[in-house]
Amino acid sequence: MTPRTICFIAACCALAAQAPLRVGVDVPGILDLRDASAAEWVPADVRDPAQVQARVDAWARRVAPLQAQAAVRILLPRGEGRIPLLLAAAQALRAAHPGVVLYLAFDPEAPPILDEAAWGAVQGGALLPADLGPDPAAWGPLLARAQEGFPGRPWSLWLPSDPGPRLGQLLGDGGRVVAPPGTPAARLAQEAGTQGDVEGGFGTLLLRDPATGQARAWRFENAAWVAAAPPRDRHEVQVTAREAYDVGALLAKVRAERLRESLRVKTVEADLALDLHIQSEQGTGTDLGFRFRAFRAAGEPEETLQKEVLFNGVRAKIGAGLQLPIVESRVSMAAPAALTLTERYRYEDGGPAGPGQRFIRFTPADGDPLFYTGTLRVDEASGRVLEERSGRSGLPGIIKSEDRILTYGEPEPGLWTQTGAQTFERWVVGGRIAQVSRTAVYSNFLFNGGGFSERREAVRKSDGTMLRATPDGVRYFNKQADGTRVTEARPRSWGRGVGGLLLIDPTLPLPVIPLGGLAYFDYDAWGKGIQISALTAILYNQGQMTIPNAFAGFDASVRLAFSLLPSTQRPIRNGHPVDGEGVGLRSGRLVLGLAHDLGAGFRLQGRADLAYEHFSKPWKDDHWTPGFILPPSGWNRQLTGELSWLHRGFRLAGFYGEGRRPEGIYGLPWSFSHTIADYQRWGGSVGYDLKVGQGAWVHGEAGYLGGKGFDRFQSLDLGGTGGDVRIAGLRSDAITSDQVTYAKAGLVLPTGPRLRLTLSLDQAWARALDDRKTYALTGLGIAGDLPGFGWFTTVRVDLGVGLASTLPGARSVNGYVALLRVF
Repeated sequence: MTPRTICFIAACCALAAQAPLRVGVDVPGILDLRDASAAEWVPADVRDPAQVQARVDAWARRVAPLQAQAAVRILLPRGEGRIPLLLAAAQALRAAHPGVVLYLAFDPEAPPILDEAAWGAVQGGALLPADLGPDPAAWGPLLARAQEGFPGRPWSLWLPSDPGPRLGQLLGDGGRVVAPPGTPAARLAQEAGTQGDVEGGFGTLLLRDPATGQARAWRFENAAWVAAAPPRDRHEVQVTAREAYDVGALLAKVRAERLRESLRVKTVEADLALDLHIQSEQGTGTDLGFRFRAFRAAGEPEETLQKEVLFNGVRAKIGAGLQLPIVESRVSMAAPAALTLTERYRYEDGGPAGPGQRFIRFTPADGDPLFYTGTLRVDEASGRVLEERSGRSGLPGIIKSEDRILTYGEPEPGLWTQTGAQTFERWVVGGRIAQVSRTAVYSNFLFNGGGFSERREAVRKSDGTMLRATPDGVRYFNKQADGTRVTEARPRSWGRGVGGLLLIDPTLPLPVIPLGGLAYFDYDAWGKGIQISALTAILYNQGQMTIPNAFAGFDASVRLAFSLLPSTQRPIRNGHPVDGEGVGLRSGRLVLGLAHDLGAGFRLQGRADLAYEHFSKPWKDDHWTPGFILPPSGWNRQLTGELSWLHRGFRLAGFYGEGRRPEGIYGLPWSFSHTIADYQRWGGSVGYDLKVGQGAWVHGEAGYLGGKGFDRFQSLDLGGTGGDVRIAGLRSDAITSDQVTYAKAGLVLPTGPRLRLTLSLDQAWARALDDRKTYALTGLGIAGDLPGFGWFTTVRVDLGVGLASTLPGARSVNGYVALLRVF
């Protein structure tokens, strides 16, 4: 280890030991090198011992008067050779006094020092009272100017007077303050102690112990700093530099750039488009969109005015005052704080990212799942973050994991800000796992626009729905009777809906069947993160409860469903239902689920399905055959395991289940059949959703289902309106199958503000139970989403047209018309 390396390590130790707020520290001494020349003080050839020794002796004589100084400022000349002089002076000072603290003296006319090697020569920069002047309002901009000229290390400010509430800004912006004795800042320093990581703003300050993570907060009131409750879910930073690249130096440059941006921007207005695409296990999925106008002022939380809501890309009819539930991961839609002095991340070099760009990898310092792991792509010259790709898993609540891409741009010359975010999230909903793509795009920016306060106040006084950012996430900003607005204490988590459904199938006894139901859900019931949902259609009822992270990282769920009206099970022969030999079936079902994330998007889930099936005569006498022997009623029990993987639009899943039901016979006395007590089911599927434009999606999927031990009462369910596999245009009860292979391709087209068109082409190959032949089935799905009218929020028409089939009579035109009201 060379002496220079030893000096560099000592500098790093001293840097870590400096407190952010100090009192009574003497002004550093001065080493004035403005008259020095690098040619005179730096060896021209380090291989020449004479030259080296001559310079060593000369430096020893020059720094000898400063040996008693605990700290020294180095004032450099403005011309060439500044960096070699700085390195040489630092080496000489540390050789004479290893414990000396070194600073770069401030020179407003000097060119910037952007060499990482030079940054390691000193512990920071020094701004003295003569540099700062008497006006505290000018100290922040002066600090930013100093950081721009020497961004690699923190700057200390020897204040001539108390800064008042601006102390929080100076500390939060990376400054290290030496306060005059007897001032409010000095009293705060005595109370706060000497160590900690700092975050601050105008009149606010937070100090966190880096060893324990314990946080303390203060606010400036009545000319004094008083203790306050610390905010939750805040972060701290740890930086690890690699030998090949000084990541700390690049991070310092990024901090300086961000500081300059924050000083330039006082107010921001922008349009915000937020779109959620919920991927389905089958089909093209569901979309929910919001359009906002956002208002943000320096030091204040962002407020947004909800302008419209879109269901499946079409404007929904939302009643006045209706508030939809907010689902977001903690801090998933906030601007990244990955490079402030209050983060708890470790950084390391990720290598070149392109000409003039660098990757920086970061990981949580303590493995907390609430913190992100990812990569920053940084412009090395400016310190601007160009893109962040990060993710986290093992989250509590409805969102289990997320992968995100944050993008930045320059909406106006010289103003760099976040312009968008794309997040792929995995939600636990109804005991199942679903992938959600969340896209946020800012546009139509207005920076520092005149009349900002008036426009924002007009929005606040309007009757529109508003939201406001808080440290714990977005909340509704509700209007009160007196015209003021108050932020709700808890996020809205529940909703209700009434639906009307016209089921269309010309092959049924009733070609059009009207249905209706009432639904309720709450994803944070009783404030415990428990999800509950209920659906009643009078004759059919269902309730469900899901408890994320119930124990040991497992998610537990329970679902209960029962039907009051018996359905009729009719045998299928040669593709047609037989009029006789029908059996009525009334059932109730209890499903218990337990699931656990395995990491990297994988999830293992187990289900116990307990159903009671009661067989009886069909409700229509035309379907009954006298003397027909009913199958035995009783409990149908099934255990199923499923492994799934979700990642950035991809979905891969496979399952295997075994079941047992009552053993017996059924059928006519002269040709009865046996029910097989034990049966198995298995299958797998793969799907992918790709966004190809604003509101446009391409979907593809393929799968296989199979099993054994099947009969007409236990088989795979195919149909044009639902079942294990939905094939558009397939007549209900067209085939009883024990093996199905299928493929689907879908396209979502935003054809206009009042219509979104969805097309799908379905193909299936199903093996029939009765003749053991495999039949090909082809169908075209056509769906249209329309704006709500009258009492309804939104309308959807979904029809299937059978195109081809090798099974006679299997083709049909069927589907449904759904009308939904959310309230």
